[in-house]
Amino acid sequence: MDTNKATQSFESEIGKELKKRVKAIGRDSSLAHIILWVSIIASFASAIMVASGQKIFENNIWLAIIAGIPGLVVLVDKTFDFARRSSSGIMYKIELQELKNDYEFGKINAYRAAQRLQEITRRHESSFLRIGFLTGERNIAAPEPHYADSPVYKENKNDPAETNLLAPKSHTGNGVSSNGVK
Repeated sequence: MDTNKATQSFESEIGKELKKRVKAIGRDSSLAHIILWVSIIASFASAIMVASGQKIFENNIWLAIIAGIPGLVVLVDKTFDFARRSSSGIMYKIELQELKNDYEFGKINAYRAAQRLQEITRRHESSFLRIGFLTGERNIAAPEPHYADSPVYKENKNDPAETNLLAPKSHTGNGVSSNGVK
């Protein structure tokens, strides 16, 4: 494949992916807010209807339906977890934008940028599958992955990795460490 075509293809792909992320973030954020407000309004409305004591509907089935909406909303929210999907999408977009900037400012070449795009896509697409209630078994003991201030990838593979960031514990005979913590 021609290098120029590959470079144009990469630029087009990252542009499309950024646009797709922006749309997904907006959609997921909006849905998270809509779900929250529907739950609050339905809960408030059903409480007012019951407290008023007046027969608002011919049949109490409508009151029961309105009163059940918050539970349904919780189910939908737990199933799809739009707020978490939105925040995950934001992190994805940030990494894509960093990659695009690194490439455009000549920090990395097109080949390395394409490799990083695949790494970023693989990492975020697999983490996206773990969002929501119906995702199968989860390792509860494992904490939620966090995003570091610096990117995960290392351009210079010879950089020593930061290993033990915590102060070493040294214990005295009375059960108190040298820093005063039991």
